[in-house]
Amino acid sequence: MRLKSSLVATAAALATIIVPLLASPAAAASGTEATVSTNAYYGRMVIGWGLNPYRLDPIQIVAQDRATDGYVIGIRLITNGESGHKVWSMRTVPSGQTTASWSTYLQAGWIDNAYFEVCKIGASSGVIARCESSSVMHNPFDDSSVSG
Repeated sequence: MRLKSSLVATAAALATIIVPLLASPAAAASGTEATVSTNAYYGRMVIGWGLNPYRLDPIQIVAQDRATDGYVIGIRLITNGESGHKVWSMRTVPSGQTTASWSTYLQAGWIDNAYFEVCKIGASSGVIARCESSSVMHNPFDDSSVSG
């Protein structure tokens, strides 16, 4: 009988330690979302912000080419944080398709905010003709208590 009560007491003690850890902000992720839409193109990103380690995970990306106008549609992420202002690689809707989607992650230290650009790129020249920026998505975690 003592063994059974000891096991119950141990399980209860572990639950009081483990459950709060699993529910803590450091283990949680929070998400933000933005879209850019015109007659010629559409772009959308959904970003999961994580702590410990700092990372954007997952990043869900959708780009859509809505016009047959000789342009390719590209989408790229832009971040601002401890690594400075970074423009990440452009992803383009493959030739012959109207929509493309990607799922990725980014681990680049503390990121204060992120936004993306949807760009029209000359199909034959590869030159960016025009880009439109999304709204800025701010890190939902408060780092004001972190001394730096």
